[in-house]
Amino acid sequence: MKHLQLLEIVTEILPDFNAKNSSDLIKAEKILKAHQKIHSEFSVNDIESFLTFFKENGNRFNVLFEDENLLKILNNEYFEIDSGHNRIFPNIMEITPAFRTFSEEPVKYFIQVNIRHHNWKNLRIFYKNYFPVISPIVKDFLMDQLTQKNNLIRSVIPQHDYYYYLTDQYRHGINPYFYALQSDIDAAYFNEEIMAINNVISDNQNTEMYLKVFLGRVLMALEHFDAYTEELRDLLKNNSKIGAEWAGKEMVFHRELTEESFRQRRREMQQTGNYNWPHRNTKPRSKRSEWMIAAIYYLIIFGIFAALYDISDRLFAVVFVLEMIIFLFTNSTMNKKYGKRAEAKDQSWLGKNKKLGYKLMQLQLYTITIAVFIMIFAGYLRSWYDYPLFAIVFTIIGPYIIMKEMDKIKKKRSKQ
Repeated sequence: MKHLQLLEIVTEILPDFNAKNSSDLIKAEKILKAHQKIHSEFSVNDIESFLTFFKENGNRFNVLFEDENLLKILNNEYFEIDSGHNRIFPNIMEITPAFRTFSEEPVKYFIQVNIRHHNWKNLRIFYKNYFPVISPIVKDFLMDQLTQKNNLIRSVIPQHDYYYYLTDQYRHGINPYFYALQSDIDAAYFNEEIMAINNVISDNQNTEMYLKVFLGRVLMALEHFDAYTEELRDLLKNNSKIGAEWAGKEMVFHRELTEESFRQRRREMQQTGNYNWPHRNTKPRSKRSEWMIAAIYYLIIFGIFAALYDISDRLFAVVFVLEMIIFLFTNSTMNKKYGKRAEAKDQSWLGKNKKLGYKLMQLQLYTITIAVFIMIFAGYLRSWYDYPLFAIVFTIIGPYIIMKEMDKIKKKRSKQ
């Protein structure tokens, strides 16, 4: 920063420079103008700006200039912050809007250079130790940069062929300090953005195990975001365990991964196995939505029975008796299934009616499934009478075809 460089020139000749003393300011002006005639790195405008600043502020910022970290930042240096050299907080009352404006340009530069080097740990240490010197404009700039980085992570997750970005230009996505910094700045502001990253991973988890290693690293890093809501905090904690399981399936995780080596390794790593899935965030439905869902359940059921009665009252009676029998055998199973749903906790009158509607819908599915099997079996028996040769061939090779198709389904599920 030019002001500090000019101050160094003045203090070399005038060690006890006192900006409150008008005679010292006059001497400083003479020193700087004499220097400017010999050296051209500073303009007359730079000198005038320097003098104006010290005329207005005197010596009140001198104690801040003694902070080693801050001094390096003001001189546009890139370095690792040493929090032990912090002199800001003991002198926090010296920090004014005027000083934040004065330091705005070098502070913004320090933030930019740390982002460029993906040094999120250093940036977090800087923010936690020096947030009083960050002006509102620079803070908005930093938050906007973080939002853009979050959007990049969300954009790459659906693009499986580009996961190697997470070890290079998008490697902030697997860096826990990147997410911790966001909760340090404003957890409420970034809460939905972090939730969106979690949810896009949940939506795109149906992929090869090698790719899940990348998603697992993101989920593990996300846990370091200290969420604004308890709901998201619990969600990130649970999904971090799933992420650790995924990441542990393939221990080699190259930071120097290139596009070519990524594609080659992806071809090699076609591992199988069923693993837990990260959960999406689900917001509770409104009462209106709950009523609509319950109404849809009953409308579908009444519509089915009305159609059966219209076709034949005998058919209606047969189906009704059949469903009563099926209900007796499957009631406990349906209760267990419904008990796993979030709405099972609702014991209100509406909740109980929703549960009954859900069970009646399941009952229709069971009935349809049984009816389809009966029709297939009846068709098979009829084929022995009408097409005996076909029935013999099907009896011999049918089980083989069915078993083969079931194996295909199992293999497909195991890769998910």
